Amino acid sequence: MSWLFPPRLGDPQRVVNLFAGPGGWEQGLRVLDPAGFDVVGVEIGWDASATAVAAGHRRIVADVRTLNPIHPALKYVEGLTVSAPCQVWSPAGKREGHQDRNIELLLDTFTMACEASFGHYHDTGECEAADICGICSDPTWDGYNGFTGPLLTFDEARSLVPQMSDERIGLIAESLIWSLALTARYDNLRWLAMEQSSALPEVVLHAISEELQIADWCSADYQVLDAADVGVAAHRRRVYLVAGRHHYVNLQAMQPAEPVPGRTLAEALGWPEGVRVNTRGNRKTSGGNEFSVDRTAPGTTSKIRGWYWSDDKDRKYTVPEAALTVAMPADYPWTGSRSSACQQLADIVIPTEAARVVGGAILRKEWEQPVSRYLETIYSPESLALAAPAAAEPASPRVSAATSSGTARVQMLPGLDDWAPPAKPDRAAPSNPSAPPAVHTR
Repeated sequence: MSWLFPPRLGDPQRVVNLFAGPGGWEQGLRVLDPAGFDVVGVEIGWDASATAVAAGHRRIVADVRTLNPIHPALKYVEGLTVSAPCQVWSPAGKREGHQDRNIELLLDTFTMACEASFGHYHDTGECEAADICGICSDPTWDGYNGFTGPLLTFDEARSLVPQMSDERIGLIAESLIWSLALTARYDNLRWLAMEQSSALPEVVLHAISEELQIADWCSADYQVLDAADVGVAAHRRRVYLVAGRHHYVNLQAMQPAEPVPGRTLAEALGWPEGVRVNTRGNRKTSGGNEFSVDRTAPGTTSKIRGWYWSDDKDRKYTVPEAALTVAMPADYPWTGSRSSACQQLADIVIPTEAARVVGGAILRKEWEQPVSRYLETIYSPESLALAAPAAAEPASPRVSAATSSGTARVQMLPGLDDWAPPAKPDRAAPSNPSAPPAVHTR
């Protein structure tokens, strides 16, 4: 309810996090400025939401498309982060988003998102939609140009999505629907940060940037980043689109001033040098089925749950060790089965990337030292001791006991009318609510 009231001087920025997952964006914002952001995330996955709330983040468990992007509680939102499902774009999925027909429908959806928020730009003289045009129908209109105002509902703007071969393709349009809706209604939104597969076609990125600029955003641009470039122990290449409502974004500021030495997996996890990790059993593929821990690891996927040392099939990653490969704390409270936890950490926005994207490109904050300190903590001996099998397995009831119930005992926010900070979660005792099915899988 506090979001219904104007922020006071010195209050943290209010940020909405769409497709929020288990908390990667929030973890990165905490690295950047522990008290600088007041974030509410929307996530349909129950385990991911429970994980986030157990870690101290707020979650509305809902389909993003069922919420109202111009709800009065959103009037003073300044930042928007978006991480729509990526399988429809990435090589790990079926890449259906790349089909020409799906691209065509998506670009039309972008146009309709603008029509549902700003409408058309109105030249002088009456337009063809004079009966519904917010300019022509204004009895005080003096004949000058401007935007007509909304010509479609948000549901109408999404009307082409069911025609796509996979509806997850259309979820990326929520970046525009929410940012344009908030801009047109309240004009307090100051920035947008969107994360997506590096395989996202440039035509889609260009189209999002163009629609923002049509709506009078000052600047929108994008760049592919690799988490390994700032010292994370595994590669993770993602494209980040950043936009500023009243200021220019600075892509170069997301790069370290000086090259950061690479971190090997052996160094990160305290594993012996020379170990090789098997990722595909006996299957032979063009990419091989093993890698050496004496280098930065390949990208973490949900299959990490079954990866093992090639000379010891019983030695698999613990969940905390898998979390360290994506720069998440060893004691992060993953909720759900081992498979669910590995899926969550494979999908997560890596905190270091969130910090350098928002801090560097958008807010012009110093991010390199906070990120460096964070990684030193993440990969410290104390952290590695928590992640090692002897320490991690007894702690697994927080992962596996909550597994049997499907969620930890956490307070979820059912909708925009109940935006109040949740009570401090009791991580020890799981409850047994019914878990709704997740439809947005990343």
